[in-house]
Parts: sequence; structure tokens; C-alpha cells
Amino acid sequence: MSGFAILAAMLSVDSHTKSSGIYKFRAVLPFGLRVLVRATPDSEVVSATLAVRVGSRSETSAWSGLAHLAEHVTCGQETAAAQRLSAAGGSCNAVTQPDLTLYHGQVVAEEAPTLLDRLLEILGEPAIDARRIATEATIVGDEISAAMDSTVMGGFPWLWLPAALYDSPELAHNGYGDLESLRRVDEAALTAFFSRHYRADNAVLAICAADPAPLMAVLGVAEREAAVPVQDHTPGPTPVLTPAAPYALIAPRQPHQATAIAWSLPDQPMSWGHIATTVLADILVGDHGGALEEQIEALEVSAYVGPFGDPWGIAAPLPFVVEIHHSADLDPESWVPSVREVLRSLAHDTDADAVAAAARTLAVRFFAAWDDPAEQSKIMATTELVYGDANRALQIPGLLAATDPAEVRAAAAALAAAPARLLTRGPRS
Repeated sequence: MSGFAILAAMLSVDSHTKSSGIYKFRAVLPFGLRVLVRATPDSEVVSATLAVRVGSRSETSAWSGLAHLAEHVTCGQETAAAQRLSAAGGSCNAVTQPDLTLYHGQVVAEEAPTLLDRLLEILGEPAIDARRIATEATIVGDEISAAMDSTVMGGFPWLWLPAALYDSPELAHNGYGDLESLRRVDEAALTAFFSRHYRADNAVLAICAADPAPLMAVLGVAEREAAVPVQDHTPGPTPVLTPAAPYALIAPRQPHQATAIAWSLPDQPMSWGHIATTVLADILVGDHGGALEEQIEALEVSAYVGPFGDPWGIAAPLPFVVEIHHSADLDPESWVPSVREVLRSLAHDTDADAVAAAARTLAVRFFAAWDDPAEQSKIMATTELVYGDANRALQIPGLLAATDPAEVRAAAAALAAAPARLLTRGPRS
């Protein structure tokens, strides 16, 4: 057995094993908050993430962007705890995702209670007034403008791909929201949103520290694993793609054309059910294979699973995307049969060496993120909240190592035959 396979097997622990699991301690606090604590002996700082089960998919079409606005209002508060954390040299930042909102911070170990105070107060009642809402809505608008105007590709494809791929409002959301909708948000709407979603029983706090004992004392719990039920994901209906005209955006100042071909993957008990498809994406464009790059003459080609290329921390449905940057004199629609031809070829001929090389590349990326305690706390909180048990994150290396070439061939065949949506942006009319 290779060293990679041995390491992957060591990390693939049973999700109910406390002693060899991802955390040292897991419990529910009296007021309902689930807490995970992991010992990171070599770390000089304490890292913590509060994950709240609310994101852009939690919104209605009437209040597009409310989750992102709520994140801005809470993270931007100049509370006493926020001021103490800043004075201690600590940090607290946030990001809104489709399924979750993550608040994460770091501070030196002796100031860890200050970081916990700052994160826990987010679950309280924030100070909301019309002026605060208007200020943060303006900042969100500035973020949208920056994403669209200050980058060469103007936020392509993710500002438009969800709307091109899905019909339902919660899935078609681009994550930022609609500016007109945000301008209509008032104190009552935002207060109701916080009351519905920002509850202790709808959140997870994950902490990484060299010495977890003092933090356990601060949280008022003993070093034991409380009975916390592991939740299983119930697959939902997979959105059905129907034939549609290309979704074209004209951008005269863009130096070249960008085209995205996207599929909606079938729902699985966990998004890790798409391990073979994730490996396939790396085979299409990776250094060890690059099957798509060998067949397509373009400026840049990429392939990935999940919003922004994250296949692990997002609940289904997930997209599979092939993104091609090319000269404007090439017809974007011509890429679809070319990509399908490559997929059909891989459906008949994907060898074990290419699969193993792609799996190693993906595992290295996971391990590189895992080496950072800040990323560890995010992975723990995300996996616990989306899939019910943080230990499931440790299944990823083992699943990658065990990927069968037949599974990758089947994934390629399924995509080659499935309907896809085309999105293109650039100077071509």
C-alpha cells in the first residue's frame, strides 16, 4: 500500500469514534448551541468559527440578498466585545454561502474568551436601525460593483451562472442579492430574519486551540462527549434542465470571450457522493492528464464541481462546470460538442494512473487546507452543520484514494449524455 493510501486510511475514522476523531470534545450547551473543540498543539493562536445554517438559499424572491445583508449588519457591529477583540490584536470576518453563514476569527490564546464573546453575541439580538441597514446595503452594492467592474472577467461566471442553471429563486441566487430588494429592507424584515435563523440550535461553534481545557471551562462544560444525534442528509429532487437558449452577456470592454458549460449534478446522500465527478474534473484539466486542454485550443480551460469550485462544503444540488476563455471570433456554442466528445472518450478510456494522480492532487489540496487551524475550524463547523458530524470530513482522503476508474468513466458518460446550460460573456454579440 502506498504512503498516500496508508495516510488516507488512517484519516478515514469511524464518524462515531471520539478518541481518533476530528475533535477532542463535542457537546450541546444548555442554550442549544452545538460546540466542537479540537486540540492543535503547535498553534500559538486560537481559531474559532461560528456557522449559522442560513445562506442565500434561505431567502425568498421578495427579499433577495437578506442573508448577505444580515452578515454585514452582525459582523460590522462595533460592540464592546468587538472592540476588545480588536484591541487584543484579534480578528473576526464573515462570509455568506448558499447554505451557511460563517463567522470566523483568531486571537492569541490568553484572549480566547474575548473571541468567544464576540462570536456568541452574534446569536443575540443585533442593534438594528434604518441608518445601519442603509449603510450596509450601500456597502453590499459597492461589493457587487467591485466584483463586476474591477476584475477583468467581471465576476464571471458566478454572478450569472445560478440564474442560467436553475429556475427556483433560492437556487438562482448569485449570493449578493438584488439591490432594489435590499433598499426595501426595513427593521421589521431584518429582525424577523434574525429571529427565524440566528438561533443557537441552528448553529455550530468550532474551536481549535493548543490547550482546549481553559476554553471548556469558559463554556461551562466538562471534557466529555455529550449525546449529540448525527444527522443524515435526505436527498431532494434534482433540478431538471430543459433545453434553453445560450445565456449571453455582452461586455465590449472584456478582452476576450468567456464561456461556461454547466450541468446540475443529481443529489446524493452527501455531496461527497460526487467524489468520482470531482476526480474527473481534475483529469480534464490537471497537470497529470489535461484531457480537455489537449483537445481544445483556448486561452484557459478549467473544470470544477460546486459553487466557486468547492465540492465539499455545500449541500446539493451542485453544478459541474467547464469554463473556457477564448478569442471572441470563436463561436461559444461550438465548445459544447467538443466537451461532450472529450467526456465520451473518457467514458471509454480512463486509466487507473490518471485517477490515482488526480486523487493525490485533490488530497494534497485538502491536507494543505487542513494544516491551517483557521481552516480546520471552518471545515469542522461546516461539515457538522451541513452533514451532521464533523468527522465526516476525514472521510474525504480515504474516498479519494478508493476512487475506482469505473466510477470516473460512469461519471463522464453521465455528463456526456446529460443536458447542459451555456453561459457566455464578452465582446461577441
